[in-house]
Amino acid sequence: MIEILDSGYHITIQDRGRFGFSKFGVPLSGSMDYLSSNNANSIVGNTINEPVFEIAMMGGKFLFTEEVDICISGAIFEVKLNNNSIINNTIIRVQKGDVLNFGKALKGFRIYLAISGGFKSDLILKSCSYFDNITPSSVVKKGDRFNLLRNKSKACNFISNPELIFENIIEVSKGPEFNLINSDDIKLLQERFFTVSSNNRMGYFFENGLSANSFSIITSPVIPGTIQLTPSGKMIALMKDGQVSGGYPRILQMNYNSISILSQKKQGDKIRFKLINLT
Repeated sequence: MIEILDSGYHITIQDRGRFGFSKFGVPLSGSMDYLSSNNANSIVGNTINEPVFEIAMMGGKFLFTEEVDICISGAIFEVKLNNNSIINNTIIRVQKGDVLNFGKALKGFRIYLAISGGFKSDLILKSCSYFDNITPSSVVKKGDRFNLLRNKSKACNFISNPELIFENIIEVSKGPEFNLINSDDIKLLQERFFTVSSNNRMGYFFENGLSANSFSIITSPVIPGTIQLTPSGKMIALMKDGQVSGGYPRILQMNYNSISILSQKKQGDKIRFKLINLT
């Protein structure tokens, strides 16, 4: 069993997400940085859909009452098992009574904890991913307990470059309303560094933007990775808990790799967009 001794800044349980329910207004959810989540699961021999703990910015303390293998992946945090520092992307054997303690993020913003064989979490609408008003809680809480499942390992060999998430270049393709923006803004998109002003699991917001506009579209479908342009010229990058429809022009679209990279950025970080063609 795992017991939460400290719930940190923002810890949730995530898997690949809640597919097939957007027509009911239900967001996809799932791991913000799927590259790191998949790495953590793969290293301990789980399938990539096994639920993991997603830990944002700082904090979190886990007590283990059984021996089990774990792996952490994603941002670089101050992490100690009892009084010993541990590193990312390595199998760690945890003993009964051990305490895993997460300090602050040193590089990046989100880190993932995978448990070999998985742990028990409620499956709701075909996913264990936390989301307010869908799951009983939107975050893990102090005192929460999770039973280990000991599922048979099914190594999936999904290991990506762990340094990719620290890039500051975000690849994007043209969105449905890309043709609304002018040539000067298209040039600006690819030359300017944009500064993150705030972020959460619903979206990322940037301090600087493009030209003010009076564009208008009817409310249309959006998905994680859609980048919308507001009338003030500011851009909103929708993330895993983002809404399923919106009325702002959809000028750009990120793929899952780009979402993973952006999800590791915090307030004040700078990114640059790279426009690519879909093949």
